[in-house]
Amino acid sequence: MAHFGHWELMTVAVPLMARPMQIVYRPLDSPVMDNLLGWSRTKHGNALIPKGGSGKRIIRLLRDNHIIGILSDQNVDTREDIFVDFFGRPACTSVGTAVLALQSGAPVLPAFMPRMPDGRYRLIILPPVEITRTDDYESDLRVNTQRFTKVVEDMVRKYPDQWFWIHQRWKTKPWQ
Repeated sequence: MAHFGHWELMTVAVPLMARPMQIVYRPLDSPVMDNLLGWSRTKHGNALIPKGGSGKRIIRLLRDNHIIGILSDQNVDTREDIFVDFFGRPACTSVGTAVLALQSGAPVLPAFMPRMPDGRYRLIILPPVEITRTDDYESDLRVNTQRFTKVVEDMVRKYPDQWFWIHQRWKTKPWQ
C-alpha cells in the first residue's frame, strides 16, 4: 500500500504465506537495477504488471480473485488524479486503487511490513477498507482515495521512521 517498512520483503512473504501476487510497478530508469529487482520480485511466483494502460487486465485479475500489490503513496500529476488530505496538507494522490475497487468489486486490504524493535519484520494485513459506492462516481473516487490515504497516514504516525520520506509527497500543489 505504501513505500513503508520493507515493502520489497512483502514480495517474498505474501507468496510464501498465502499465494503469489501480481505486482504493479514502474520500471526503473536503470535496466540493470530493473532486471535485478524484477528477478527478486518474481522468484517466488509473483508476476509483474507495468504501470500504465493495465487497468482492464488488473480488473480481470481481481475478479478472478488474484492478489494485486500496488503502492500508491507517491506524488502524481494533477492531470491524472486528485488532492486528498495527508497529514493536514493536500497531496496529489492516485485514484487508481479506488477505480480498481469500484470497477472490480474486490476488497482493498492494506498491507505493511514494519521493522519490529527486535530487528525482525512483521507482515501486517489490515481489515478491508470500507468502499463507498453511490451514483456519484467522482465523489466515490475522492472518498475512497481519502480513506486509503488515511490508512497510510495512520501507519506512518505509528512508525514514522519507516515511511520512505525521500519521495516529495507534497510536490504538486493544488494551484498548479
